[in-house]
Amino acid sequence: MILNKISAEVPQEQETQALQYVKDIKSLLPFLIGLNMDERIRMAKLSRGRVDMVDRSLIHAVTTPGYLPAYTSAAEFKKDVDLRNCLHRIAVEVNSLADNINDTLLQVESEAYRTARLFYKSVKAVASEGAEDAERIAKDLSYHFKRKPTGENNTNNTDNTGNTGNTGNTGNTGNNGSAGNTGTILNRIMEPSIDTK
Repeated sequence: MILNKISAEVPQEQETQALQYVKDIKSLLPFLIGLNMDERIRMAKLSRGRVDMVDRSLIHAVTTPGYLPAYTSAAEFKKDVDLRNCLHRIAVEVNSLADNINDTLLQVESEAYRTARLFYKSVKAVASEGAEDAERIAKDLSYHFKRKPTGENNTNNTDNTGNTGNTGNTGNTGNNGSAGNTGTILNRIMEPSIDTK
């Protein structure tokens, strides 16, 4: 069994530098906003199939601005289209990076959790033979493997079996969670069967 598909270290200096780059990107785009769920639902969505229609409309609006409603302008229309194209190019790269970060995070979390469970199993085996240090460690770790009472409602929590709730380490931008992307992280981990009773 290959436990470590990824073996890497990030020096503190590089982590600080990477985080600074993210801050720099944000500072270069000070107009970025956040939308709540209601705003997302009510907003008109530009599908891929309608992009060409928007581009063609801009061409016509620039050449014949008189057909635009009085409360808008061809100049603002062009700014929106140009910004959309710019942000789309940036989003492609940023989303690709986020996917790589989230997938790598998922992998190393899985490796760390698997090793922790194997360590716990090994410690219990030694503790069963009367080793005091092993007994102490096993007792400390056993708290994290206690099973919840049968019938307890766990639908609003996230655990290590893949059950998802409202919060947790997720990539969903619309929920409270960590890591920014793009899908659940811890909740997708499927561990090999290791007895922790």
